[in-house]
Amino acid sequence: LARPDTAPGGLHPTDDVEPTARKVRSLFLSDIHLGSRACHAEQLLTFLREYDPEYIFLIGDIVDFWKVRRGPHWPQAHNDVLQKLMRRVRKGTRIIFIPGNHDEFLRDYYGTHFGGIDVLEDAIHVDRDGKRLYTAHGPSNDGSVVDVATHEVTAKIPAGDRPSGGAIVA
Repeated sequence: LARPDTAPGGLHPTDDVEPTARKVRSLFLSDIHLGSRACHAEQLLTFLREYDPEYIFLIGDIVDFWKVRRGPHWPQAHNDVLQKLMRRVRKGTRIIFIPGNHDEFLRDYYGTHFGGIDVLEDAIHVDRDGKRLYTAHGPSNDGSVVDVATHEVTAKIPAGDRPSGGAIVA
């Protein structure tokens, strides 16, 4: 029996993953801005259902506390995103949260572990090929992708091509 709020395809917005979800090592998500009208929570939920990662890196501005303080826009889909992330933790996904400038008060909690989520200032992620990837968030991010071993810029994302909310699958 389908729930009345079931989406096309028979999935509820908070269902964990599609049966055909792609197993990946890591997802890198940034600038989600839950609590603001600019947030694309519905698209994020769809994206999260399509992947089954070992790690999720939440790289700053996941909740836009600047907007929340002035009067939040918080539809059910924003709750669904948080619920989905917590469900992933319970099922074994490791989540690393690196606060950004819109959720900066959480920087006071570097090194802590909340509900299965590690709060860190930055992180080094080793990809499946052994490359060490430096992961951080900052308001002055220039779109560079840097190889930690060589300190070389391996890619440059032009300002016009950088989304307001980003996702990388690795």
